[in-house]
Amino acid sequence: MFRLLATKQTIKSNGRRFLSSSSILKADPAKGKKFAEKNEDIIKHSQTSSATWKKISLFLAIPAILICAVPVYRVEQEHAKHRKALKAIPDDKWPAEYEYQNIRRKKFFWGDGDKTLFWNEGVNRHVKN
Repeated sequence: MFRLLATKQTIKSNGRRFLSSSSILKADPAKGKKFAEKNEDIIKHSQTSSATWKKISLFLAIPAILICAVPVYRVEQEHAKHRKALKAIPDDKWPAEYEYQNIRRKKFFWGDGDKTLFWNEGVNRHVKN
């Protein structure tokens, strides 16, 4: 099958067809001018739309973020006060741990082997009874 396609005759005829075609590309100044105008229109449109999105970002998005950030900051401040109060509670007043909490099948290979990787002394407690 491939032998038939690769014969000298097919190569010669395909090469002849390609070289003998009369479709030589010639520049058309009217189409070139139309293309350049279209390109300029696209550039103008992109400049105006990018300016619009820049204004939306500056005058709408940033104030919206700030408006949302204020109440979140207040809630986080209350949460920080609550965490400080929890630090002051002694271990005997802390709720009892149940057998299904802080299960360790084997020790972690870091630290003392009992605390997880994200252990936070201010939040986490491991009260041993």
